[in-house]
Parts: sequence; structure tokens; C-alpha cells
Amino acid sequence: MSFESLGLSHHIIKSVRKLGFLKPFPIQEQTVPVILSGKDLMGIAQTGSGKTACFVMPILEKLQNEDVKKDRNIQVLVLAPTRELVIQIDEVFRAFTENLKREIRTMAVYGGVSINPQMKGMFGVEVLVATPGRLLDLIEHKALSISKISHLVIDEADKMFQLGFEEEMNKLIAMMPSKKQTVLFSATLNDKVQEIKKRLTINPVLVEIKAEEVDLDKITQLAYHVTEERKGPFLRYLLKEKNIRQALVFTSSTRSADNLAEKLKKNKIPATAVHGKKSQGSRSGNLRGFKEGET
Repeated sequence: MSFESLGLSHHIIKSVRKLGFLKPFPIQEQTVPVILSGKDLMGIAQTGSGKTACFVMPILEKLQNEDVKKDRNIQVLVLAPTRELVIQIDEVFRAFTENLKREIRTMAVYGGVSINPQMKGMFGVEVLVATPGRLLDLIEHKALSISKISHLVIDEADKMFQLGFEEEMNKLIAMMPSKKQTVLFSATLNDKVQEIKKRLTINPVLVEIKAEEVDLDKITQLAYHVTEERKGPFLRYLLKEKNIRQALVFTSSTRSADNLAEKLKKNKIPATAVHGKKSQGSRSGNLRGFKEGET
């Protein structure tokens, strides 16, 4: 199957080709036509299966043909649980807007950074990708309205209605119009997802792509029982003696993460800490350095 056969125009296909996609992923084959038809959707697929493009392509396809008044009323709202995911989704939207019939403004908003630039930049935004907490802050400051959205996308839906997000999500849903297209994506189909469908009063088309079997033989698990004072030296021994080029090390607190990273650097092991108390710029830079092999 080709991207053209999904019902996408050459404006979207041009971006597809530029991004180097040769053919649709299975989840895209089944979900893009459903979203183009205007039906509500529940997509279940594992992380890394191409879910983001599933909703980005058809939503932009429809939006480029609409004449939208420039104001503070958002047309498309995408909700996600973390800053990193919000930024990632917004980048995909921006990549697909380059060749559209008309300019469509997208924006990512999240906490951990100043709210003022986000408030000032909100006018004329049609596609907003947001974390729930920062979105509520912006609404309270009257920076935007979600009362007229035509498309709602909730990514990692099973996480978005768990403790910590549930109250915020209930507030946001109460502000939205009853008539809109709702698209949900989740890595698993569980009881929480069924509950979400009832909460949103929708009966979506269900598309589930079964996860591929993981070759467990390629995974080795080892446990070392060491005293508190020997943990640091033992970690450094493992990294050096086993010639481990890259490793993720999880700690019990942000302070422990910072202390460990500094100790590793003093021992000539390039290391960096990533946690919620660092600025977004610092987190993004540190993650980029890890991906590129600098750390």
C-alpha cells in the first residue's frame, strides 16, 4: 500500500517523500483513512510504530482546506503527558506543514519554562500540542480558548487519565465542545482505556496492531549485591572494565543523579544528569548529547 492510496493529497505526500518515508506503517494504513473520514478513533500500537504521523497527516490534510479566522480559538488540540513528547509531536507537525496549501501555525506548550512567551505567541495558532497543566494555566490567563476545537488528540491516553492527570483532564474535557473528532492513541488496550471512552462519551473505531514478539534471548539481566559505599566504585569498574560505551543509570532522587554524574566526570567518564528539576533547554541538550554519543 502507498501513501497516495490512503487518500492524502500531493501536498502531504511531498512532505512524506522529503522525510524519507517509503510506505506506510501498518498502524498508518488502518488509521489515516478513518481519521480522514471524520470518525472517532482508538489506536493501539507499541511505541515507535509511527503513531504520531497517523494523526498529523490526516488532520493537516483536512485543515489545509479550511478557511480559519485568526484568533485565540484553537482548532486542533493534542494532549500528551510529558514535555519531551509534546516537543516531539510539534516537530512532526512542523515537518508536514512546509508544503501545504496555506500556512498553518502550530505550537508546543509545557511547564518548566516561562509562560509569558507562550501567552504572547498564542494568537493565530491552529494546532496546539500541550501538557494538561500548562494548558490550564494558559486558559486561566485567557491566552486561548478550546471551546471551539474541531479535533482532539490524546496521545498515551492510558497515562493521561491516571492519578496526577485525571483532575486536569476532567477540567479540560468540560471546556471542550461535545461535537468534535476525538482520536486516542495508547500502547496497550486495558480497563483504563475503556473507562476513557465512557468519560469522553465516544464509541470510536478500534484499530489494534499487535506488538511483535521480543527476542528475550538478546536481553541479559544481572544483579550485583553491594554495600552503599561500594556502589559508586563498582559502577565505574563495570563501565570501564566491560567497555560499556553508553549506559542509562537510574537513581532514587534528582540529587543522587547530579552527584553521580559529577563523580563519573571526575573519573573521566563523560556523564550527564537528566531530571525534572533541570530546565527544558538543559534536558533537551543533554538528551541530544546522549543520542549523538557525546555522553
